[in-house]
Amino acid sequence: MIIKQLLILLFRLITEPNKTWHHLAEKGDKNNENFYKSYLYPVIGIIALTAFIGTLISVEKFDVQKALKIVIKQIGVYFGSFYLSSVILSEFVIRRFTGIKDTLLCERFVGYSSALIYTVAIVKSLFPSLFFLPLVVIYSVYMIWAGAADYLKIKEEDLYKTTIGSSLVLLFLPWLIEVLIELWMPGMKIK
Repeated sequence: MIIKQLLILLFRLITEPNKTWHHLAEKGDKNNENFYKSYLYPVIGIIALTAFIGTLISVEKFDVQKALKIVIKQIGVYFGSFYLSSVILSEFVIRRFTGIKDTLLCERFVGYSSALIYTVAIVKSLFPSLFFLPLVVIYSVYMIWAGAADYLKIKEEDLYKTTIGSSLVLLFLPWLIEVLIELWMPGMKIK
């Protein structure tokens, strides 16, 4: 049941961001316990599962060790980028334009804004030959803009700055963390 609702939410965030952000703002989830249990943890779990399955399917020789390395790296990349993005946005971007430091709100904003990034990670794990797929995440900029306006209630004059700052953080941080993991832990680099 949770997976079905999760997939519906991911689909709606991607296809109808304005309406979905408005609905999420009206819902007004003040604590993140439900957000973690019904959205973030299952999404990262699906990313890990599809990374494991995708690796086992795509390699010529059955290699569980390689699949587990990829799972660990994916979990590190997406959890790390989620928490680091939440802190950066809470401390610097959102606080600057709203005057409010609400870490829980920023966590939800980062998680929901990353819906397309998470979806691309899931699909790319299963279909690694789709080399153009990472370019699709550029659409996340529109999703972030819609969320900043409706969910965070950013004023019109600060909307573009917030969107650009949030987009840079959300789009490049997963890539940066993946590069750092491969640099600091050469055994995690998958050839």
